[in-house]
Amino acid sequence: MIQNKLYLPQKMKKTKVLFWFGVFILFSLTLMINSCKNKLNILAPYKELVSVYAILNPQEQYQFIRINKVFAGEGNAYDMAQNKDSINFPAGQLQVSLKRKVNGSYAPVVVSSSIMELFLRDTVIYTQSGTFNKEQRYYYTNQKIYPSGTYELYIKDTKTNVTFTASTTMIDSVKPGFTQPLAPPYYPVPPNPNNPPYYYLDLSNLTIERDVRFNSEPGAYMYELYIQMHYIDSMIDKSIVPKIAVNRYTPIFSNTLNGGETLKFTYTSNQLLNSFYLYILNNDNDPNILFRRIVKFDYIIYAANYDYYVFLQSNIPSSSVAQDKPIYSNISNGAVGIFAARSRIHVSKHPSNSFISFLATTKPFCNLRFLNYDGTPSSTCN
Repeated sequence: MIQNKLYLPQKMKKTKVLFWFGVFILFSLTLMINSCKNKLNILAPYKELVSVYAILNPQEQYQFIRINKVFAGEGNAYDMAQNKDSINFPAGQLQVSLKRKVNGSYAPVVVSSSIMELFLRDTVIYTQSGTFNKEQRYYYTNQKIYPSGTYELYIKDTKTNVTFTASTTMIDSVKPGFTQPLAPPYYPVPPNPNNPPYYYLDLSNLTIERDVRFNSEPGAYMYELYIQMHYIDSMIDKSIVPKIAVNRYTPIFSNTLNGGETLKFTYTSNQLLNSFYLYILNNDNDPNILFRRIVKFDYIIYAANYDYYVFLQSNIPSSSVAQDKPIYSNISNGAVGIFAARSRIHVSKHPSNSFISFLATTKPFCNLRFLNYDGTPSSTCN
């Protein structure tokens, strides 16, 4: 195994680290509660287990799998959580690999390769400070995996010779359609007065209902939409700071796992732009900003398989007084955690000149000091 040090991007911190902390705390507390029962002694005989968070995404550059020790002891759980040796396996102790089946037979795992079993390397990642020690051991690969088939996860503890396994159905990303905004052309669009209007995104009409329409993918059950607005803050000191405002929509679900079902997210420009306005007002209100410039808009759809959905549902906080809620896991041999698949389509759209000027001149958006399409400050704010 090769040990490296890697600093996790902000997005990865939120999606792959902070989310699992809550689940892991829940499991640790469950262990402590059960240890007080007369009929169950989890400390004898001792069996070393693992907690796993593994969400494969064939569109990502890296595949990350987080594996921790499931610890139990007589000390304070929070103190143990702050001890990196209590939650992390030593470098090289775990052998982590992926296999892939197609129509019941093993097939290559890596695109354009004959590799039948892909072994992951371990690395140390430094996360934000919190309940757990910020030094976390992850297992990763930068090899491009196939967006189809059934993937199998193997985790072998070379010290105890115990192996934990799991399997999940891989899914492909939603395909770009013939309707906007998922259809081409995509950002950047070279300036040309002869370009038709549909080349550009125009959200100036605030009340018309819009939709993001697509066909479902085989094996995918849950779909999430994110719309992002990229803009640049120009500061008093002449520096420029790229920024992103994000709006997330309520997930929608397919009625079948066969694929080919027409699905859509609906929204209005008024709702979308007001969410961006409030986000910027509350999170990017630096008095040293001179003006802002709109760059592009992103439409991102995540498709997830049923394993992923069930895991999310099982970890929603209960509103019931009785908190005895089972912990979902699809990892074998007594381990706890999730092995699932997600995919992503990400398209960027170039805003129209008229829409850029609309934001610069129309309340309340013009209060954010957006520039006109030609780069000039607006003299009106109506």
